[in-house]
Amino acid sequence: MTQAIRNLIRAIPVAALIAAGVFCAQPAQAATSYESDGCTSSGNTYCFALYYNSVGSTTNSGVGSCYVSNRSVPDHYGYSPNGATLVRLVFHYGLLPGGTCRTDPGDGQPLKNNAASVANAECGVYDRVYWGSGYQSISQAFYGTCGGYGGLAVNLVPELKNNNASHKRY
Repeated sequence: MTQAIRNLIRAIPVAALIAAGVFCAQPAQAATSYESDGCTSSGNTYCFALYYNSVGSTTNSGVGSCYVSNRSVPDHYGYSPNGATLVRLVFHYGLLPGGTCRTDPGDGQPLKNNAASVANAECGVYDRVYWGSGYQSISQAFYGTCGGYGGLAVNLVPELKNNNASHKRY
Protein backbone atom coordinates (compact mmCIF):
# COMPACT_ATOMS: atom_id res chain seq x y z
CA MET A 1 0.00 0.00 0.00
CA THR A 2 1.45 3.36 -0.94
CA GLN A 3 1.95 6.19 1.49
CA ALA A 4 -0.69 8.26 -0.34
CA ILE A 5 -3.37 5.57 0.21
CA ARG A 6 -2.42 5.23 3.89
CA ASN A 7 -2.73 8.98 4.34
CA LEU A 8 -6.13 8.92 2.60
CA ILE A 9 -7.42 6.14 4.88
CA ARG A 10 -6.23 8.01 7.97
CA ALA A 11 -7.99 11.14 6.77
CA ILE A 12 -11.41 9.46 6.41
CA PRO A 13 -13.49 9.89 9.60
CA VAL A 14 -14.47 6.64 11.34
CA ALA A 15 -18.14 7.67 11.15
CA ALA A 16 -17.90 7.74 7.37
CA LEU A 17 -16.39 4.25 7.33
CA ILE A 18 -19.19 2.94 9.54
CA ALA A 19 -21.82 4.62 7.33
CA ALA A 20 -20.19 3.07 4.27
CA GLY A 21 -20.42 -0.35 5.87
CA VAL A 22 -16.70 -0.89 6.25
CA PHE A 23 -17.01 -1.65 9.98
CA CYS A 24 -20.47 -3.27 10.20
CA ALA A 25 -21.04 -5.39 13.26
CA GLN A 26 -23.54 -8.18 12.99
CA PRO A 27 -26.67 -7.63 15.08
CA ALA A 28 -26.66 -9.53 18.35
CA GLN A 29 -28.73 -12.68 18.30
CA ALA A 30 -30.93 -13.31 21.33
CA ALA A 31 -30.32 -16.63 23.01
CA THR A 32 -33.38 -18.80 23.57
CA SER A 33 -33.87 -21.08 26.53
CA TYR A 34 -36.84 -23.23 27.50
CA GLU A 35 -38.65 -23.43 30.83
CA SER A 36 -41.20 -25.99 31.91
CA ASP A 37 -40.75 -25.66 35.67
CA GLY A 38 -41.56 -22.26 37.14
CA CYS A 39 -42.34 -23.65 40.61
CA THR A 40 -40.24 -22.98 43.69
CA SER A 41 -41.99 -25.55 45.89
CA SER A 42 -39.67 -28.33 47.08
CA GLY A 43 -40.16 -31.33 44.78
CA ASN A 44 -42.94 -29.38 43.00
CA THR A 45 -45.33 -30.60 45.69
CA TYR A 46 -47.42 -27.41 45.76
CA CYS A 47 -47.71 -26.09 42.20
CA PHE A 48 -50.24 -25.20 39.54
CA ALA A 49 -49.95 -27.60 36.60
CA LEU A 50 -51.17 -27.02 33.06
CA TYR A 51 -51.34 -30.29 31.09
CA TYR A 52 -50.93 -30.78 27.37
CA ASN A 53 -53.55 -33.57 27.35
CA SER A 54 -57.18 -33.58 28.40
CA VAL A 55 -58.28 -35.48 31.47
CA GLY A 56 -59.14 -39.03 30.48
CA SER A 57 -62.65 -40.35 31.11
CA THR A 58 -61.29 -43.12 33.35
CA THR A 59 -58.10 -41.57 34.77
CA ASN A 60 -59.29 -38.16 36.06
CA SER A 61 -55.72 -37.10 35.54
CA GLY A 62 -53.84 -35.13 32.93
CA VAL A 63 -50.96 -37.58 32.59
CA GLY A 64 -49.23 -36.01 29.60
CA SER A 65 -46.49 -33.41 29.70
CA CYS A 66 -47.13 -30.36 31.83
CA TYR A 67 -45.90 -26.89 32.78
CA VAL A 68 -45.73 -26.20 36.53
CA SER A 69 -45.64 -22.87 38.31
CA ASN A 70 -46.45 -21.15 41.59
CA ARG A 71 -46.42 -17.62 40.21
CA SER A 72 -48.56 -15.58 37.83
CA VAL A 73 -47.58 -15.80 34.17
CA PRO A 74 -48.79 -12.84 32.06
CA ASP A 75 -47.87 -14.46 28.73
CA HIS A 76 -47.65 -18.20 28.14
CA TYR A 77 -45.37 -17.50 25.17
CA GLY A 78 -42.50 -16.62 27.50
CA TYR A 79 -40.49 -13.66 28.70
CA SER A 80 -37.16 -11.91 28.43
CA PRO A 81 -35.42 -11.46 31.80
CA ASN A 82 -32.75 -9.12 30.43
CA GLY A 83 -33.62 -8.14 26.86
CA ALA A 84 -30.95 -10.44 25.43
CA THR A 85 -32.42 -13.84 26.31
CA LEU A 86 -35.84 -15.22 25.39
CA VAL A 87 -37.28 -17.81 27.75
CA ARG A 88 -39.96 -19.86 25.98
CA LEU A 89 -42.48 -21.69 28.17
CA VAL A 90 -42.98 -25.33 27.14
CA PHE A 91 -44.48 -28.60 28.36
CA HIS A 92 -42.25 -31.34 29.80
CA TYR A 93 -42.79 -34.68 31.55
CA GLY A 94 -41.58 -36.05 34.88
CA LEU A 95 -42.03 -32.80 36.81
CA LEU A 96 -44.60 -33.83 39.42
CA PRO A 97 -44.86 -36.32 42.26
CA GLY A 98 -47.70 -38.82 42.36
CA GLY A 99 -47.57 -40.15 38.81
CA THR A 100 -49.10 -37.28 36.87
CA CYS A 101 -47.15 -35.41 34.22
CA ARG A 102 -45.34 -38.64 33.49
CA THR A 103 -45.63 -39.33 29.78
CA ASP A 104 -44.12 -37.48 26.89
CA PRO A 105 -47.03 -36.50 24.62
CA GLY A 106 -46.58 -32.77 24.18
CA ASP A 107 -43.00 -32.71 25.45
CA GLY A 108 -41.32 -29.53 24.19
CA GLN A 109 -44.53 -28.06 22.75
CA PRO A 110 -45.18 -24.37 23.49
CA LEU A 111 -47.41 -23.66 26.48
CA LYS A 112 -49.32 -20.82 24.83
CA ASN A 113 -52.65 -22.03 23.40
CA ASN A 114 -51.83 -25.70 24.00
CA ALA A 115 -53.07 -26.53 27.54
CA ALA A 116 -56.10 -28.83 27.75
CA SER A 117 -56.41 -29.49 31.50
CA VAL A 118 -55.07 -28.25 34.84
CA ALA A 119 -54.52 -29.28 38.46
CA ASN A 120 -53.96 -26.81 41.29
CA ALA A 121 -51.97 -28.32 44.18
CA GLU A 122 -51.16 -24.96 45.81
CA CYS A 123 -52.43 -24.35 49.36
CA GLY A 124 -55.30 -21.88 49.73
CA VAL A 125 -54.54 -20.18 46.41
CA TYR A 126 -56.70 -19.73 43.34
CA ASP A 127 -55.15 -19.88 39.90
CA ARG A 128 -57.15 -18.46 37.00
CA VAL A 129 -56.45 -19.33 33.35
CA TYR A 130 -57.18 -16.58 30.80
CA TRP A 131 -57.87 -16.67 27.07
CA GLY A 132 -55.69 -13.63 26.39
CA SER A 133 -52.22 -12.52 27.37
CA GLY A 134 -52.02 -10.06 30.26
CA TYR A 135 -54.92 -11.73 32.10
CA GLN A 136 -57.48 -10.61 29.53
CA SER A 137 -60.84 -11.94 28.33
CA ILE A 138 -62.68 -15.02 29.52
CA SER A 139 -61.19 -17.09 32.32
CA GLN A 140 -61.67 -20.11 34.55
CA ALA A 141 -60.63 -20.32 38.23
CA PHE A 142 -59.22 -23.32 40.10
CA TYR A 143 -58.94 -23.54 43.90
CA GLY A 144 -55.83 -25.14 45.39
CA THR A 145 -55.90 -28.63 46.91
CA CYS A 146 -52.73 -28.31 49.02
CA GLY A 147 -50.53 -30.98 47.52
CA GLY A 148 -52.98 -33.21 45.66
CA TYR A 149 -52.46 -33.80 41.95
CA GLY A 150 -53.62 -37.36 41.33
CA GLY A 151 -57.27 -37.53 40.31
CA LEU A 152 -57.76 -33.80 40.70
CA ALA A 153 -57.02 -32.53 37.21
CA VAL A 154 -59.93 -31.00 35.31
CA ASN A 155 -60.38 -30.10 31.68
CA LEU A 156 -60.45 -26.47 30.72
CA VAL A 157 -63.80 -25.20 29.47
CA PRO A 158 -64.14 -25.46 25.66
CA GLU A 159 -63.47 -21.73 25.19
CA LEU A 160 -60.07 -22.08 26.93
CA LYS A 161 -58.98 -25.56 25.83
CA ASN A 162 -55.99 -24.98 23.54
CA ASN A 163 -56.82 -21.24 23.71
CA ASN A 164 -55.01 -20.04 26.81
CA ALA A 165 -52.45 -17.29 26.96
CA SER A 166 -51.90 -16.42 30.64
CA HIS A 167 -52.67 -17.48 34.20
CA LYS A 168 -52.83 -15.52 37.41
CA ARG A 169 -52.32 -16.66 40.99
CA TYR A 170 -54.39 -14.96 43.71
